[in-house]
Amino acid sequence: MEIIFSAILIGFLLSTILIGPVFFLLIETSLRRSWKTAVVLDLGVIAADILCIAAAYFGSKDFADYVTSHPRFYRIYIIAGFFVLIYGIFMYFSKPKLHIEGEAGFVTNNYMRTFINGFIMNLLNIGVIVFWFVIVSSIMIQYPNPRDFMLYMGVVLTTYFVIDLGKIFLAGKLQKRFTDQKVFMVRKGVGICLLIFGLIIILKGFGFFKEIDQKIENQLINQEQTS
Repeated sequence: MEIIFSAILIGFLLSTILIGPVFFLLIETSLRRSWKTAVVLDLGVIAADILCIAAAYFGSKDFADYVTSHPRFYRIYIIAGFFVLIYGIFMYFSKPKLHIEGEAGFVTNNYMRTFINGFIMNLLNIGVIVFWFVIVSSIMIQYPNPRDFMLYMGVVLTTYFVIDLGKIFLAGKLQKRFTDQKVFMVRKGVGICLLIFGLIIILKGFGFFKEIDQKIENQLINQEQTS
């Protein structure tokens, strides 16, 4: 149950962090074309996510195995937390372009072309690539079992896709409420959350929360033994 709840949280976080051109393009595609075209576009975006996840999995597998077998190496959390801090600062201060030039020609009635465009657009987003490498590496350390990892990522992507479907079908209401200014406000809020999260990870790397982690682990072991 813990793994599913954590995965749902990451899926929601992904949908929030990556508010940008894709968010507005999905809404405008649903309004101008059809919900089917918007879904195809989103499937292309998710296909790019899956490719990034696969690359991150095979690229960081040896590293995750090493960290798992060498508990002292968990100070890598300090480095990971530092990167989360940097990303949080970027989210707080950055104001990227939220609309793609030539949006009308970007999405067509050709489903295959729309799928490919969504795939390429997401794959060229460096923020997506960095996000997945950080997330996948962390998940592999926490859940080294391949089945647990696949379950986790499956729930993450399903949550992300369901939220995107909500964006598509509520396009009319979202277009009126989510102005560029409000999106930037959301990004600032997410940036603050990432800053706090990064600090927690860094403190964990220095050995803080060790007693809390041990208590939680003992409780889980006792629950498994009683059941």
